[in-house]
Amino acid sequence: MFMIIVYDFKIPADGLEKSKNDEEIFSDYFINYLNSRIPGEFKSLSNFLMPVQSFDVKILKKSRDLRQKEQKTVFKVLIRFNSPEFFSDVSGTYGVFDDAFLKLLNKAGIKARKADSEEENLFKIKPEYIERVPETESETESKSKNVTHSHDSRNKTKVLIAGMGPAGIFAAAYLLDNGIKPILIEKGKRVEDRIKDVENLLHNGKFNKKSNVVFGEGGAGTFSDGKLTTRKNDKAVSYVLNFLVKMGANPDILIEHKPHVGSDNLIYILRNIRNYLSSNGAEIYFEEELKDLEINENGSICSAKTDKRSFETDLVILASGSNSYDTYEILRNKGVIMERKPFALGFRIEHKRDFVDGLFFKGNIGKIEGDEKAEVKLKGVNYNISSKKYGGYSFCMCPGGVVINSSADENLLCINGMSYSGRDLENSNSAVVAAVRPEMLDGIDSERYSSGTGALQFRKDLELKAYEAGGGSFAAPYQWTPDYIKDVYNAQAAFKSAFSAKAYNDVKNATSTGIPVPSYKPSVMYFNLFKLLPDFLNMSIAGSLTEFENRFKGFAAKSVLTGLETGTSSAVRIKRNSDYESVSVKGLYPCGEGSGYSGGIITSAIDGIRCAEALTIKNIK
Repeated sequence: MFMIIVYDFKIPADGLEKSKNDEEIFSDYFINYLNSRIPGEFKSLSNFLMPVQSFDVKILKKSRDLRQKEQKTVFKVLIRFNSPEFFSDVSGTYGVFDDAFLKLLNKAGIKARKADSEEENLFKIKPEYIERVPETESETESKSKNVTHSHDSRNKTKVLIAGMGPAGIFAAAYLLDNGIKPILIEKGKRVEDRIKDVENLLHNGKFNKKSNVVFGEGGAGTFSDGKLTTRKNDKAVSYVLNFLVKMGANPDILIEHKPHVGSDNLIYILRNIRNYLSSNGAEIYFEEELKDLEINENGSICSAKTDKRSFETDLVILASGSNSYDTYEILRNKGVIMERKPFALGFRIEHKRDFVDGLFFKGNIGKIEGDEKAEVKLKGVNYNISSKKYGGYSFCMCPGGVVINSSADENLLCINGMSYSGRDLENSNSAVVAAVRPEMLDGIDSERYSSGTGALQFRKDLELKAYEAGGGSFAAPYQWTPDYIKDVYNAQAAFKSAFSAKAYNDVKNATSTGIPVPSYKPSVMYFNLFKLLPDFLNMSIAGSLTEFENRFKGFAAKSVLTGLETGTSSAVRIKRNSDYESVSVKGLYPCGEGSGYSGGIITSAIDGIRCAEALTIKNIK
């Protein structure tokens, strides 16, 4: 018995039988495809594949290729062959069967390789799926009372985790798996209470500094779609996804190319996670904010103070997120070494969903029939495009979604995008941003922006300008995209020579038909957005938009921009050693997006796991 990985294997849409599951569809098509292409010298090997029971299939990834006229589904698959008798029969004729069969597949035009030991273990993973059934109000209240346990500060705590975003949650899960019962503090509220505060902001403009889109159970990712995409090649990705399925996520996230939970579904999943952590011995304190760290003469943490009590501890996992300005100030006062890091900022660009789907499906969606067409339209298009000439790019696509507030403090405006699981709203949106490198800030104000948190100060300054541009009360400034490009083009003569004349004329002459209404709440105000950004960012973003218009007709001309999106990633990196411990304070383990070493739900979760693992190895085991 041996296992192989088959990847980039494409099955045309007309080869998909609706009555069969993915494993059956792949197996049938794989056999027929192989038999039709096996070179004559290998024909006898094809008998090995019949019947289908001679091998098992596990779908690892599944995506859709809509770039060509013929629609195709692309599979990455783990195949386990189960006929040892056949191995002995063919080995004498063909040599080692593993190598012979891979040669056969290569000659048939199939991309394949041997599975490694970690991949082979994927057959053993059978995650438990918890149905997402909303609890009654009384059940939720009863369970919440059991979450927070009494704590005697005289008993020394082994590990304190500050923050209940992905990094904090998965650090806690790892510690519990290894027999360590941590204490978690979260300055925001439980997710079911947090949602009420978010709704109050969206509908009434009432902002709660400690309970909003970026602070509270689940972290900022709770209201950013639940996107689970990552390019990180780490076995912990599988652990994270399987844990989420066990906590109630749809099992489809295990195989989807760009898995997505949906902000609405995360409510139930986070509640299940909370109950799991608490029932396994973790202590959880909501609405409790880290206020200070006490460091002894040896440079080690000896206690952590919140706004309600003091925890005697020498190990703190700091997972407070990239929006916790107050936490960075605590670290600065304690002499924790931090540095500026590159990040990106810009706007949210919105299109009518039907328009942008057709733009990137290139008309192919009209050729998809029946249920499959409904499935494609349900999920919507996902695009990521970048400009080689101007350096701007788009990411964080939210099909059928909305632009939302993601402010971290009073009088500061930051926005983001999200989709619900249905992805069925009128507009789609994505970030359109450009990079900010530390050295760029020196040319603006070297004194103000030169410290380790200088890039964060730059971000805050822009968020204040955006807040004022919206007129206060967390209204957001917006502008028709061609108007923004024209403003930038006319602002300085130097800009004119840099733009493509053809691309600029395309947007200059655009009409305002088919323009979406901005989805941001509580309200928007029309504003000349170029006034919010320094020249180098306007140049990059406006130039990139003209290039995108040239490549995708209507991308700029039929869109609106809302500003500002400043929280794409952390503007600060908390310096740490290879063992994840702070270089300046012993016992402090910065992790997650706020540490400057990860971004997004999956990479932050993995960073939390690795941080907890390193802490455990060094201090406890």
